[in-house]
Amino acid sequence: MPRMGVVTITRPNHDAATYVGSLALKHAIDYMRSRGIIVDDLEGDRARRQPVLDSLSRNNSVFFTGVGHGSENVFTGQWQERIWWVCDCKELKDRVIYLLSCLTGQQLGPDIVNNKGARAYIGYKVEFTWIQAQIQDPLIDPYGKAFFEPVLEIYKNLAEGKTVGEAYLASMDKWNYWIDYWSRSNDPAAPSIVQLLLWDRNGQVLYGDENSVIVQPFQIPVQWLFIAGTLSTAPMIAIGGVVLANEFTKHAVPTGPPRRLG
Repeated sequence: MPRMGVVTITRPNHDAATYVGSLALKHAIDYMRSRGIIVDDLEGDRARRQPVLDSLSRNNSVFFTGVGHGSENVFTGQWQERIWWVCDCKELKDRVIYLLSCLTGQQLGPDIVNNKGARAYIGYKVEFTWIQAQIQDPLIDPYGKAFFEPVLEIYKNLAEGKTVGEAYLASMDKWNYWIDYWSRSNDPAAPSIVQLLLWDRNGQVLYGDENSVIVQPFQIPVQWLFIAGTLSTAPMIAIGGVVLANEFTKHAVPTGPPRRLG
């Protein structure tokens, strides 16, 4: 059986979307390590299939997670090298999985749980999309933090010994908090932000055993901190093909659909 309290995480950074996602997941890594969890951080060029297989074999990690471009049946790493795909993810058996990626909740997630025997999977059945003021750590971005606090809530709760189901519900609560916050905002970007928050929240899915955990719940908690920022203009970003959209106008109103860069 996989080792409790051991994590393998992939953080590709080859484009704007994965770079921002990688910065966000560094907060999750720091928090998990502060609680005594062993984290094998596969960043940049290490976020490839063979290093992932080596890490899982060497560490026998109970939790595999990562950011990366995806499709209905594929999850990728650095330079969109395939890491997992339907019918080739047997190494995930008995593990907890969270993929911050587009669309894998449609086919790959169910296959990981139902056919490959993973304990549980959290992911997205839609293109995970967000707005940021600048290409930077989303937790210091006035728009980006609303999209990544719900993501980090999953890691926070799992690290504290909560079940996958509890982590999922805590994330949904955080999505709802930010939806309410931006629904009451006079910021010209607020309608677009609310629309995308609803999109991501409604596309977040959980399969498998909701009672699964990655650590025992006796470790000492550490406060989870978030940092606000104040910036302007916002490109739109997504994981899985939609990377950047056109800049907001000086009135912060989006003009046209997102551009696809891959």
